Amino acid sequence: MNLIFDLDGTLIDSLPGIADSLNCSLRQNNFPTHNLTDIKNFIGNGSRTLCDRAANFPDKATLDLLESAFMANYQELWKSGTEIYPGITDLLEEISKSHELSVLSNKTHSFTTEIIHSLFPAVSFRTILGKRPGISAKPDPSGIFEILSQASDANAPTYLIGDSVVDLTTAKNAGIKSIAVTWGFEPLFDLAEMEPDHIVHSVAELKKLTSTILSHV
Repeated sequence: MNLIFDLDGTLIDSLPGIADSLNCSLRQNNFPTHNLTDIKNFIGNGSRTLCDRAANFPDKATLDLLESAFMANYQELWKSGTEIYPGITDLLEEISKSHELSVLSNKTHSFTTEIIHSLFPAVSFRTILGKRPGISAKPDPSGIFEILSQASDANAPTYLIGDSVVDLTTAKNAGIKSIAVTWGFEPLFDLAEMEPDHIVHSVAELKKLTSTILSHV
C-alpha cells in the first residue's frame, strides 16, 4: 500500500514557527501583523500565497520582498516553532516497516526535505516532495502521479492523508482514496463536506484505521 502524508497540520504542528516568521516579515516591511487564528486560515497553498493573503494582496514587487523575508526568517525560526504531533513518530516507524510512505507538501521543497530528515530520521520515506518552481502544487494531482511513478507498485491501493480541503481535493483529482485528520489547521465541517473516505480525530484512531486497512491488503 502507498500512504502519502501531508506535512503541516498532519505530521507536524508548524503554526507557531510559520506565524513568528510571517509576522516578523510583515513588521520588517511595515505591514500589520496577525494572530494565530488568522494565520492558520492563510496556510495551505505555499509561502507566496501565505504572504499574499497576510498583506492583503500587495503588488508583485512588495510580495517578492515579503516572501523573501519570510523564507529567511523561517530558516531561522522553524525549529523553535515546530513540533511533531504526539504519537506520529511511532505510527510512521511502525507502518513504514511493511508499506511505502511518502510526503507531499505545499511547503517549499527545501524546507519539506529538511524538516522530514531532521524530525523523522528513523522513518523510511520512498518520496518526499515539496513545492518546486515550475511544478504545480496541490490540489493539482501532479505530485501524486510523480510519487506513484517512483513507487515500487503504482497499482497498489493509495491513500492521501491530510488535514485540509486542499489535500482532499488533491486526492479526488488524482483518483485515489483519502483520510482526513481533524487535529490540523481546518475545521471538521469543511473536511466532512469533501466526503473523504475516512475521517479520524486522533493519531490513535489513525493508527487503528491504518492497521485495519493494511490487514485487508
